[in-house]
Amino acid sequence: MAEFLDKLKVRIDKGLTTVNVKSKEIIERQKIRLHLSELEAERKMIFQDLGKLAYGQYKSGGAQGLIPGHAPGAAPESGLDLWEESVLDVLGKLCSGELPSVLFEDAAKQFKVTAKTLCEEVEKHLPDSEKKGQNIQWLGRVLGKFKIAAKKVSKRIDGERETVYVFDKQKTLAVVEGVKSAGRAVKPGKAGKDAPGAPGNDPITAACSKLAELESKIEKLRKEMKKIGEKV
Repeated sequence: MAEFLDKLKVRIDKGLTTVNVKSKEIIERQKIRLHLSELEAERKMIFQDLGKLAYGQYKSGGAQGLIPGHAPGAAPESGLDLWEESVLDVLGKLCSGELPSVLFEDAAKQFKVTAKTLCEEVEKHLPDSEKKGQNIQWLGRVLGKFKIAAKKVSKRIDGERETVYVFDKQKTLAVVEGVKSAGRAVKPGKAGKDAPGAPGNDPITAACSKLAELESKIEKLRKEMKKIGEKV
């Protein structure tokens, strides 16, 4: 009886060891699978972004727009599209006292402008190729993106209800200049890898470098999966 129990114990111990090993293998496989799926999802997103960047630069400057540092009509240094650039330019001019004719109301510390008028003024600074049906909602998203604090009020003007933006001149100008200066952190003419238009700063080049890095990691994980007998 004692001998039977000893054999049973040995069998149970072996069984538990086998279960533990199998469990560890399953957990390890799941970790590799999860990591691989995350990297592949990230790669897919970068491919999509790369396509948008390539198309955007092609539309802005034809074939030259696809060359790092060459995107005529675009604003690669600041990372802004032409619509955003135009919104900031117009707000900067309004804060500085230019374009007084478009204002609904002007005061020492703030100015008011209807959303419709501001949108129309922004479009005047855009080439026809960049006018893609941007509207008041689009304008609101740009203001929100750059955290430009603007109070919205509803006013009846010429019998119609319109949205009027109230901007603080000092705060708005500070944000506008801050966004633009961020894109001009490197002075024009400065040589080296940090200069605007250098390969390291070009968004397409950066995306391609990231893709190469991801491909290397994905390939490494696939080799690990093959070693443990997992199909990929």
